[in-house]
Amino acid sequence: MRRAALYARVSTERQEKEETIESQLAAITRHADRQGLRHSPALTYTDDGHSGTWLDRPALDELRDHAREGRFDVVVVLCPDRLARRYAYQVLLLEELKRLGIEILFCERPINDSPDDQLLLQVQGAIAEYERAKMLERCRRGRLHRARQGVLAPPRTPYGYVYSARKYGGDGEIRIQEDEAAMVRQVFAWYAEEGATLYRVVKKLNASPWKPRSGKAWSHPTVLSILHREWYVGRAYYGRRSHRMQPRSRDGAESPGAKTIRTDKPRSEWIEVPVPRILDDELFARVQERIQESRRFSKRCLKRERVYLLRGLLKCGVCGHTYFGHTYARRSKSEGRVEHAYYGCRRTSPSAVHGGDKPCTNTRLLGAGVEKVVWTTVRDLLLDSDALARAISAWLHETTGNSKDSERQRLATARLDDLRKQRERLIDAYQTGVLDLTDFRSRKEALEDRTLAVEHELAELRSAESRRELATRQAAGAQAVVAQLRDRLRNPDFELKRAILRLAVAKVVVIHHRLEIHLALPVSGSFDLTLDWGECYRPVLERAALI
Repeated sequence: MRRAALYARVSTERQEKEETIESQLAAITRHADRQGLRHSPALTYTDDGHSGTWLDRPALDELRDHAREGRFDVVVVLCPDRLARRYAYQVLLLEELKRLGIEILFCERPINDSPDDQLLLQVQGAIAEYERAKMLERCRRGRLHRARQGVLAPPRTPYGYVYSARKYGGDGEIRIQEDEAAMVRQVFAWYAEEGATLYRVVKKLNASPWKPRSGKAWSHPTVLSILHREWYVGRAYYGRRSHRMQPRSRDGAESPGAKTIRTDKPRSEWIEVPVPRILDDELFARVQERIQESRRFSKRCLKRERVYLLRGLLKCGVCGHTYFGHTYARRSKSEGRVEHAYYGCRRTSPSAVHGGDKPCTNTRLLGAGVEKVVWTTVRDLLLDSDALARAISAWLHETTGNSKDSERQRLATARLDDLRKQRERLIDAYQTGVLDLTDFRSRKEALEDRTLAVEHELAELRSAESRRELATRQAAGAQAVVAQLRDRLRNPDFELKRAILRLAVAKVVVIHHRLEIHLALPVSGSFDLTLDWGECYRPVLERAALI
């Protein structure tokens, strides 16, 4: 009596709960009994909730391993699309098992090596692929429509939220999970208000009673993803990423080992969906600024950190990439070994260019010269208290000068309250029979569109108000910091220069022989410096003006 392996597969957890696996196994077992095959639970393989689009399924991998070991002689499957959704994968599995001397039996219709049966197998595989593509497209269009209506059905919610799915008897709402939300607020407070590093935050979390949803301990990537998550300020996004296949084979053809590459779409294509808010905009913005600051000035190399004063500040104005520091050494009979530090665009080297693009043509800078120019310009600005006060005052007037926003916010709030009352009256009219279902739906959709527009307007106004409050505090804080540092600007050491530049300068844009110093201090405009490269390749300041 030949030994038989039984294989069954369903795609989703919902199918698993509806006992599709059991019905498949019952049909497969009956077919094996009719064929006089010997089977056992040890040779029964089931993939619950695994798509047939790919081959990386745990039970299928185990079946293929046991086939190589010769544990069975026949594999019994309900139909070809349970084995794989793609015809190419079906052929791959059939040929692999055939080489091992193992026969495959399909319950719905036996298929042999005759031309008619092979044609039928191809047609069935093509139909299975078509059904799969059609099902995915219907699901995608449905999710897209719901997202445009302000409804989100995420497969997983971030830490701090819980989603009550309709298919499991819920109401389809996203709610705050208070225990987890308390942890999120604490993490942001540790990072932004107490100044804890990411390492310290992870260490505190692992010592706390809060546990991650998966895994035994908190990790740096998990905590960093929490700090980046815009859900916590009430903004979720649909259609944020695009997916494409990257084949592993050299000829470019898609292979079973191909992996999915996810890339972010342009932000203008994201669909914003409102969700319950856990944090305020100001705290979230402060955390993002600190993350960017830490990323720009991370200590990857202590030696280079001490050599390159403008590391992380110089940006290429031609291609947009970052300038990096590098050192060239030469030997001379009189001076011996001499080193010179330079700053250059990362795309000036042909090895750094991909996809056939040409290297950047922007200018390479002599380190000592450009550092002197930038430092003296920033230092002179900070020492000139009158000019700095005027610049901060002008910036503050531009940022907080719109006094009509508070009135617009009051009117938008009143409109939103009125729209909500209209919605309640509309529901009452439908329940009392004044409106039929068609009229009720059309009016309700129009009312929801108007409500969504007013909510977006109100969110923008509140965000602008938060920015004005932050600008006022930034202006006062900047003047206080500059007043404390002014006495130490005369003879600073390297560490103080670096600290002041990181505080006062957002970036320095290099456009050939020009430098644009964009200040991080709250002032209007930026410094535009014209450089002369004549004397020994050293930049000399010709003009500095606040524009």
